[in-house]
Amino acid sequence: MLTYFLFIFYLVTGTVMLHLIVKRKVFPFSIYHTSAAVLFKVLLGCLYGYIFLHYYGGDDTWDYFNESKADTDILIKHPVQFFQEFLPSFSMKITHGHVRDAVIFYIVHFEKWFMVKSLAILNLFSGKHYYIDLLFFDLLTIAGSFLLFKLLVSRFPKRAGLYYLLVFFIPSVSFWCSGIRAESLLLLFITLALYNGKVYAQRPGWKSAAGIILALTGFLLLRIQYLALFLPAFLAYILSIRKKRSGPQYFSRIYLIGLLIFIGSLFLPPDYSLARPIIHSQQAFFELHGNTRYRLDSLKSQPLSFLKILPQAVANSSLRPYPWEGKGLLQSLSSIESLFLFAALLFFLLSDRKKQMKPDPLLWLFLFFGIILLIAIGYTVPFPGAIVRYRCIPLLFIFLYLFSVDGLLHQKLNAILFRNTLNKTVM
Repeated sequence: MLTYFLFIFYLVTGTVMLHLIVKRKVFPFSIYHTSAAVLFKVLLGCLYGYIFLHYYGGDDTWDYFNESKADTDILIKHPVQFFQEFLPSFSMKITHGHVRDAVIFYIVHFEKWFMVKSLAILNLFSGKHYYIDLLFFDLLTIAGSFLLFKLLVSRFPKRAGLYYLLVFFIPSVSFWCSGIRAESLLLLFITLALYNGKVYAQRPGWKSAAGIILALTGFLLLRIQYLALFLPAFLAYILSIRKKRSGPQYFSRIYLIGLLIFIGSLFLPPDYSLARPIIHSQQAFFELHGNTRYRLDSLKSQPLSFLKILPQAVANSSLRPYPWEGKGLLQSLSSIESLFLFAALLFFLLSDRKKQMKPDPLLWLFLFFGIILLIAIGYTVPFPGAIVRYRCIPLLFIFLYLFSVDGLLHQKLNAILFRNTLNKTVM
């Protein structure tokens, strides 16, 4: 009974506090908008935990929680030891003082350490209850979605209704970004980088620079491969804002240069090829075991190899599972997500207003980063269960781009969802 009381108390208190923060930032939000977004995320987060515990025997989210309970005891009894284990010096001890190995070891294991240590601290307030820890985690990481919505509506207030639905209520995106996993943190770091990047490009200052460094450091420690793919788009985004270019010029040039450098490296010895990390990542996934596996040929450090496997990569990460391939509830729902992507593409192509679409650096970043991330996932991951989780962020960005065509749909949704609040200016 106490657990239920604490859950409801923290949920209500956290939602009200979030709404007060949101209102200070001059969002077009009422308490109903904030509550709906929070409740949907928390409910899907609870569903995530329940499904993976009772139908899949637990996964990383439950492993993190179970390990965190012992770490909470260490935090209470030996706080110095608790925090020392989180420092890079701890990796130096494990690798016997080898700096290069220690850096690699720290980056590889940082995600797990961060999640376990964070949950260990949250356990002090939850009494070591998973679902209350989940509630805290979702209340903290939903800041990424709020910040993303703010970025979008500050540029396109007439699309607020549709952006509200896309940012907060796409079931698959919300599901995978609601569990105690790295995806919600990655979305937070992306939006933190974009927000501070915009501020820095318009008026450089130490606060925005610190925000960028914090976000990129989070990328580096959680998913270094995300950082490598995000940096070109982020650089083009800042240059476009600074030079006041709304078109894709900087994005196309930077990615073209990057592509030429990558192709050129394929003619070098394998140890110097930029394809080496991608090939190693693919081979690491090939060594894992899973109930379902897509066909994915082995990559080689050759241009023809990447070109040959490109159709497989695109199909696996963007189109599959096909409706007839779904095995189990999660894969069947993912096949609906693929159909939604196809419908969004048709909506974009058939819209008679796409030629009037106002180009914007933020939307170009969504398109370029989303596509390149989907292709990278397709090249390296053969397991549908992992693909559907990894692709939730790039799919969100592509949906936001495809549905950014102005039209009657935006007007109706604004009238329904924000008719009394949209007159406020989003800063």
